[in-house]
Amino acid sequence: MKTYEKIKKIADTYGYEPQSRQCMEECAELIQAINKFWRKELDCGRKTIFEVPICSPCEKNLIEEIADVQIMVWQMEYLLSAGKYVDDFIENKINRQIKRIEESR
Repeated sequence: MKTYEKIKKIADTYGYEPQSRQCMEECAELIQAINKFWRKELDCGRKTIFEVPICSPCEKNLIEEIADVQIMVWQMEYLLSAGKYVDDFIENKINRQIKRIEESR
């Protein structure tokens, strides 16, 4: 079974309400992991990402939380039948940011 089919099966099994709440929980955990990584590994911004030991416990946790959120976002996108709209918004937002970068030079 391919990843997208598995995502659909999970989303269809539980439905929108429980999965939307799970998505919120996973987002909160990602926020905490990002903050902990910044505090502990980056020393509140005094270190660069290149000074962080590869695969530190905080980094592993951050990566795991990113994966959890990505899985939940895929489910939300599927449950809302929003794939095309999400893709369009992503493209527009990326293009807008690239334009800002180019204009700031």
